[in-house]
Amino acid sequence: MTAPHLSSPDLTELLALDDRLRSALVREARFSHVVAYGSVPQGSADAFSDLEYWAFLDPAHGAAFDVRAWLSAWLDVQHFVVNEFGTPTALLPGLRRVELHVAAQDRLPEVEGWTPQHVRPERMLIKDSDGQLARHLAVLAARRTDPAGEAQGILDRLLNWLAFGLNVLARGERIRAHELLGWVQGGLLRLARLHAGRPAHWANASRCAEQELDAMTLARYAGVTASLEGLEVAYTNAVAWTLDLAAALSLQWSAALAAGLRAATMDA
Repeated sequence: MTAPHLSSPDLTELLALDDRLRSALVREARFSHVVAYGSVPQGSADAFSDLEYWAFLDPAHGAAFDVRAWLSAWLDVQHFVVNEFGTPTALLPGLRRVELHVAAQDRLPEVEGWTPQHVRPERMLIKDSDGQLARHLAVLAARRTDPAGEAQGILDRLLNWLAFGLNVLARGERIRAHELLGWVQGGLLRLARLHAGRPAHWANASRCAEQELDAMTLARYAGVTASLEGLEVAYTNAVAWTLDLAAALSLQWSAALAAGLRAATMDA
């Protein structure tokens, strides 16, 4: 079934808007360095993708900058918000989203710490007044993700979310248990990607999952989704899948905790 959408945006339209914004960002004298991130510079964008940028302020022009006013001068902004993660975001016609972080120039080295996945410096770099941004992007591009090295930590956090969710479900807080199930699903998707040898979208494990994961994995994922009425089954399936993945990936877990989780699903 195709998800409903107000319109069918064109990838050509998205790329034209990206070109327009890149030109505007280059011309803005208050920006000394500008970098694009996300699916467009990665080369994986589709007609529904966002446009995402970081711009760094030249200290000679001061530290104040009105992101909303700047975007509104260039775009038909229908709504503007600084989201839960501190990202200034504009909504355009057709539900198009544009994110523009504006930061002090002394934060440029943080680029090296971004998730080193699908890094294409030649597409990411928009403006670089002194070569610093190119050097930071080169360091980022040389780094590699280590999914296997993260797996134990993901399992540890996943076990915590399972215990948390089962406790509030037992208390009768079904809406809260449903919310916590989202954290469980995220952890399971990452471990499932690692087990399947498909860590391509490690930073955002749900991205392209339908295309990249096998039918059995997708079926098990479907089993840990639920309406409010189906939470007991979803948590039971989530505990079983967690322990299966932990064993398959040779991770460490407490047998006593595993027994406690299984017992809790039997009581749910």
